[in-house]
Formats: sequence, structure tokens, C-alpha cells
Amino acid sequence: MSDETVYTGARVISGDQVLEDAALRVRKGVVQWVGAAAETASDGAVVSLRGKTIIPAIVNPHGHIGYMCGTTSHAAFYSRVNVIDHLHRLAYYGVSTFQSLGTDRDDTELGVRDDQRAGKLGERDVAELFTAGAGIVAPTPGGTNGGPFFAADVVHEATGPAEVREYVRGLAAKKVDAVKFWLDDRHGTKAKLGPGIYEAVIDEAHARGLIVAAHIYTLEEAKAVVRAGADIIAHLPRTGTDAELVSLLKEHNVAVCTSMAIQRPPGEAWLDEPAFADILPSEAVESLRSTIREYAPEPLFDTAAAYRGMEKTLVELAEAGVRLVFSADTGLLAQIIGFAEHRELEALVAAGLSPLAALRLATETSAELLGLADRGSLTAGKRADFIVLDEDPRRDITATRRIADVYLAGERVDRDGLRAGWQQG
Repeated sequence: MSDETVYTGARVISGDQVLEDAALRVRKGVVQWVGAAAETASDGAVVSLRGKTIIPAIVNPHGHIGYMCGTTSHAAFYSRVNVIDHLHRLAYYGVSTFQSLGTDRDDTELGVRDDQRAGKLGERDVAELFTAGAGIVAPTPGGTNGGPFFAADVVHEATGPAEVREYVRGLAAKKVDAVKFWLDDRHGTKAKLGPGIYEAVIDEAHARGLIVAAHIYTLEEAKAVVRAGADIIAHLPRTGTDAELVSLLKEHNVAVCTSMAIQRPPGEAWLDEPAFADILPSEAVESLRSTIREYAPEPLFDTAAAYRGMEKTLVELAEAGVRLVFSADTGLLAQIIGFAEHRELEALVAAGLSPLAALRLATETSAELLGLADRGSLTAGKRADFIVLDEDPRRDITATRRIADVYLAGERVDRDGLRAGWQQG
């Protein structure tokens, strides 16, 4: 018997390719071959997945890890233990790779990431962690800065170009995976970084070989950071788009994070799905339900009108050929760790993308953004990171939540064991 395993009989969806009655051959955590089941032969183990659908595991390059407990995000919950628990939850839901974008507290994520890459983490069934360390924001005199509400004390308050260059050099020395800054006055309540400062951030980061992600809110902010050289804008402009921005984005090949679900009116039905409720205490679920009802029919962040504008912008950018990338902005409000990625897929399809296009953003395109040539699709030579679904997500994108199994680097994630541990805890 060889060390090869063949998963046979399932439908395989990867990129634009859909194979019915397919076979996926895996050896030592790497895809060896994928094609028609009738055309494969192996002396290895055979796992029948007839009636199932296989998709690549999800890659999410924009979220915030370590702060959420149950359905609440707060600085008091942050710890290395919680960061690792969240990596388990991500793996449980089929997320192979996750980038925490700018809210690392006391270099905890950097420590977890470095241990993971050195093979010293001592945990299996976890997503691979990337981190931007602690991001950059303007101080607001007499008040809290405009960083995330749960991490305003973590983000670096930049005071000038020279000072912020020194800070970016420090991030580079820690080998962060990206640099993040916030350019958003939170509806006129916070101070914003001046051009001289965010231009210095971008220039210094690029000099150190680092990509830069900019949190923006308005169309004009988006144009400003793209002109300054930002590589990623972490949200769609929430005040619409125009031909000038489209031209700038395409000219500079800037990646635009979708970040839709965080502003989508959430409703309540999903709170009763076993894929969600089975891993959280009922009181946490009911607390979130009460909050959603309090805001209904508005989302927990911004307004339903703003969200409708975002849907229009998403489609316009997609049709214009702008480089869109998947982003669930996981870890706050209703963006529950691991489940948020599936809510983002639903939001993308509801806005007008096809299920195949949404899945491609969440796999191939997001892996490319992180420079990961070894994952994101099910092709020979790539890591065997995949989700086995009970149903076909082309017919109903919420089928991505009905997971039979998850495999990361060819190893089956012990979802039953993880779920049992959470239920007991």
C-alpha cells in the first residue's frame, strides 16, 4: 500500500473548472492529479465521496483574530489561547489561511505565526496565520483614535512622517506580512492621517519589501491612497465609485477587498443553522439575536442604504475588470470567526456575482494576494486543502456551510473533536 489517497466520485469545483464524478489523488499533503474518476488508478487508499462536492479551502486575507469570545469582541478577551482557538475555528469551517490585518496585541500573533512556521506550535487542525502586526492610525486629540473599537489602544498613533517611518522599520524587523493603516474619520468623529504621513508609510514599507493595506471609507480616500501607492484597499469605497477610481485601480493593479458581509443587514435565520449554533453557547447566540433585532432592519454597522450602494459598486468594479479580492473582515460585530467567511460568500452572490466567481475570489485570488502559489486551487503540485460539501454551491452558495469534512495539507480536520470541546467548554 502506498502513502497515496484517492478521493473519488465527488464533483470537484476549482476556479472555472467543474468536474463531475471526479477523482482527487493526494500524496503527502499535495495534490498529485485531479480528473475523471474512470481515468485514475492507484494502489493507495480510496475514499468514496459520491454525491459530495469538493471545493478548495478558503483563504481570507482580511480579518481580526483573538478578540471575539462567543459573539462579543473586546480587548479583555485577547490572548494567545484565544488566537489559537480562533485558528481552530477557522479550520473547522474550511479556512486554510487567515491574515489578521493590523490588530496584533503585544506581538502575540507574530509569536503564534513564527511558532507555526517553525513547526513549534504544537497544534493541529489550525488555519495558517499571517499578520500585519499593529497598524497605524492618526491620534484624535482629547479622544480615542479611529482604529477598531476593540483595539484602539493597540494601533500605533502616528505623529509625523519621520516618526512613522521609524515605526514601519520596526514592523519590517519583525517580518510582518503586510502593513495596515486606517484613513477614515468615522463619520466625522475622528482625526485622519495626513497625506505626508500615509505617503511615508507606503514609501517606507515598499522600501522594505512590504505590501500596504489602507482602510478607507469614501471614494476620495480610495483615490488618495491609490495615488500614494497603496497595494490594497481593505474595503469598497462606501460612497460609490467613478471612472477615475476604476482607471487608477486598474493602472496600479490595486487589490480591492470585498468586505461586504460586515455591512449587510444580517437577519436572524442564520443564527439557527447547526453549522453556527452548534459551536457556541446558546446565550451568546441569543445575545447576538437581541442586538440584531435592536438594529433591524439596519445592519450592525452603517446603513442598509449604504450597503445597497456597496452592492452596486461591487458589480461595477467586477464588470470593469478591477482586481477584487475576498475579505470577510472576520472577528467583530456579526462576523463570527470562521462562519463570517461563508456569510461573505453569500453576500457576494446576493450582490450579483456568480457562485463560481465568488468561490474563485475566496480561493485562488486571495491566495495570489498573499503570494501563496501552493494553495487556492485543486491542481497538481498544490497543497491538498479542500472542503467536502454535502451539496452543490453553484445552486445555493449557502451550501458551503453544510460541510461534511475539511482537509488541510491532506490531513482530515477532527471537526467532531473540536465541536465536542467547544460544547463542553
